[in-house]
Amino acid sequence: MDYSIFKALNFNMGGIEVALICYNVMCQWSVHMKDRVTGSRYLRIPDSLELRFGIGLFHIHGHQDTCLARYSPSFIEGGRQIDGETIEMLWAPLNEISRSTRGMLTLHRREVIDDHMNDSNWKKLIDLGRLLLAGIALELTEIMQSMLYPNTTAGCSLGQCSAQ
Repeated sequence: MDYSIFKALNFNMGGIEVALICYNVMCQWSVHMKDRVTGSRYLRIPDSLELRFGIGLFHIHGHQDTCLARYSPSFIEGGRQIDGETIEMLWAPLNEISRSTRGMLTLHRREVIDDHMNDSNWKKLIDLGRLLLAGIALELTEIMQSMLYPNTTAGCSLGQCSAQ
């Protein structure tokens, strides 16, 4: 865990002043983190980087009450409402292919998993255009509504709000 986090924190971080790290057991992992970094010749924290520690909202409620106030992203500046489960959501569809890859040799299994992950990434990329267009269409609708019906309550759909 240490190696992957600190390698990521030292890669292409120019201009980034603050990093929020969310981990399911951050209340335990962060306790002696600085000692582990200073005691290792492979781990390094960039000098100009401020680290903030959190536990995703999905897991924070299973912790002690003291963890909630200290590690909930809701109370961390810039943390907002994140569940911290992005990686788990990406892995879930791989469970569907696990039975078919169980009997494969390692290299073949890696190719099949890579193909499935590439397919997932492609689908997200294609869907991104639709989401962007939907967002633009919603903004245009709201602009047109405010121009056509200037006396309606903000946020009402066309034809669903009466003039004030």
